[in-house]
Amino acid sequence: MEMPEEVSIAIDVGGTFTDVVGATTQGRLHLVKVPTTPADPAQGVIGGMRRVLAMAGLNNDRVARFIHGTTVATNAVVERKGACTGLITTEGFEDVLAIGRQKRSELYNLFIEPETPVVLAPRRRRYGVRERIDSRGSVLIPLDEAAVRAAVRELHEVHKVGAIAVCYLFAFLNPAHERRTREIIESEVPGLAVSISSAIDPTFREYERTLVTAFDAYLRPKVSSYIRSLENELEREGVAAKLEVMQSRGGIASAASASERPVSLLRSGPAAGVIAAQLVGEMCGEKNLISNDIGGTTADIGVIVEGKPLTSTEGRVMKYPIRIPMIEVSSIGAGGGSIAWLDGAGSLHVGPQSAGAVPGPVCYGAGGAEPTVTDASVVLGYLNAAYFAGGDVALDPDAAHRAIEALARRLKISEVEAAAGIHTILNNHMADEIRLLTVARGFDPREFALTVLGGAGPLHGGPLARMLGVPRVIVPLTPGVLSAFGLLVSNIEHDHAMSFARPASAVDLAELERSYRGLEALGEAAMRRDRIAPERIRVRRYADMRYLGQSYELEVELSGALDGAALARLVEEFHQMHQRVYKQHNRNASVEFVNLRTVHYTPVPRPNLAPPPAGKSWTDAQTGVRPVYFRETGSYMEVPVFRRERLPHAQVQPGPFIVEQPDTTTVVFPGESARVEPHGNLILDMKPHG
Repeated sequence: MEMPEEVSIAIDVGGTFTDVVGATTQGRLHLVKVPTTPADPAQGVIGGMRRVLAMAGLNNDRVARFIHGTTVATNAVVERKGACTGLITTEGFEDVLAIGRQKRSELYNLFIEPETPVVLAPRRRRYGVRERIDSRGSVLIPLDEAAVRAAVRELHEVHKVGAIAVCYLFAFLNPAHERRTREIIESEVPGLAVSISSAIDPTFREYERTLVTAFDAYLRPKVSSYIRSLENELEREGVAAKLEVMQSRGGIASAASASERPVSLLRSGPAAGVIAAQLVGEMCGEKNLISNDIGGTTADIGVIVEGKPLTSTEGRVMKYPIRIPMIEVSSIGAGGGSIAWLDGAGSLHVGPQSAGAVPGPVCYGAGGAEPTVTDASVVLGYLNAAYFAGGDVALDPDAAHRAIEALARRLKISEVEAAAGIHTILNNHMADEIRLLTVARGFDPREFALTVLGGAGPLHGGPLARMLGVPRVIVPLTPGVLSAFGLLVSNIEHDHAMSFARPASAVDLAELERSYRGLEALGEAAMRRDRIAPERIRVRRYADMRYLGQSYELEVELSGALDGAALARLVEEFHQMHQRVYKQHNRNASVEFVNLRTVHYTPVPRPNLAPPPAGKSWTDAQTGVRPVYFRETGSYMEVPVFRRERLPHAQVQPGPFIVEQPDTTTVVFPGESARVEPHGNLILDMKPHG
């Protein structure tokens, strides 16, 4: 008996559009982009789901999985719209959050703004209580419970806090005082959001631990409210599938698990794009990839080396170091909605300000008044006003021309020069950021392929590749919604960490095994909560290691059995990794452990999608011609326009030309050529210029 068809739905909320992908068990793929609803993102999510279900001809009860990548946590930090938060800490350490570290992002700026997020908990909302645990985890001073109760009452009654963060000295070695404090808070103010450092980040360095715990508390009410709201909406829609959420490390967790650690949702959406780029690279036989996901507001850039995304145990949101495992993604204000503006000296800038979803670029006709990159793309002839977003969004080309012309008059140049200048500035911003992620780390971009994602990515792939010397650009089959597709193929995953400060030469293998076993018990419990069968669970073990005296660590994976040779393998791998990352190592120096970490995961079945049918020929795929401006020629050229779904496979077509599809437009520049590989990905081959 044939099973009824079901659909897995993945939804990625961006600054301008919400991308939706539905993959059915019969191999059908349905894609849609809907405007993001900033006031209530859940409404855009539900609207997108309804459209995909209508396209698939399926009812709501046929949804097998519902996976979500969200910017709710990141936006709350960027826009400073988290909860009013209080901090309870060890007496005498109330100012750790304000003191921070001596690191500064702008070394020579004499007027630099403070780079510690005191806004999370100003001094008046930071309370110290008497308690002390020593560096071995023993209690020196018992917890003053009366002081905790007094602090909680004052935070609640006087400061009206919506969340409290608790971070005691050495709680990562002995969490008893923090756990008791949480019990007291819950008894004094039932329902008040509480985050304790021993649950959020049980590793050493008090500033980083305090910071990530404070951020978790700051985000907890907003994230929990959003997840509850979306779950309620799904229940009202009759969707039985449990909500799943993308985490910053690139793994999926249940909404319930994500709510226990809201800070893990920072960078949720961009991580999905890198996972999707990794999958596309596998299809095309490329192991080294630069992924560039250009949406309406930002460009999210990631790097994949030897088939694995670069990850970090500490990332940054704005200027703040957030110590959570995450795929390394650099986001800059460079998107289709980025606004072009002049400074006091009359110099042209692009971004980071964005017109976003509301009001959007001028050509949207929704009230936008300032020229944007999308308006410049219309002027240059890159975009078809009648086929933007597959014809779902009608553009006003006259409005775009008026906006760019007004800017050009102020610059005293022609309209098309202004439009081309906007693109050049944006491309240079992205190229500089890519160099920081590659060249500055010892990677040569010429040994990578560039994968362009997002609705605007394929517009900029060629110029970016030439700037960087990248030989090939990969335009996936559905680049405009590829981040959402990445959600469908990401592992279900949970990570746990603990401090383990030991010289490598003094590590006891039995103690090391017990420590890993303790972390694995936590991981197994998390997987059980997500209803993962034990036989499907896989485990990876890691150690953060460094040379004695260093203030930074490298994450090394422990492969094979934990036997007598394991420590030697770990130390040797650390030396080799130090050489790869920093171009030097010292085998005579002492190596020490800092933290241990486990990652529990289970691979999810990938959608069984049939490759797209090949078209007959490029001639058959052509829909017309239109004038397009290229800086290479300094003029408009009449170039052919092709429809993506009609393109033939393997046949090479020299540029310049345009390829249109519902979710994006690809520009192939003079001197480039393109071909479609068997999985349907469009490969742009670069040639040296000048």
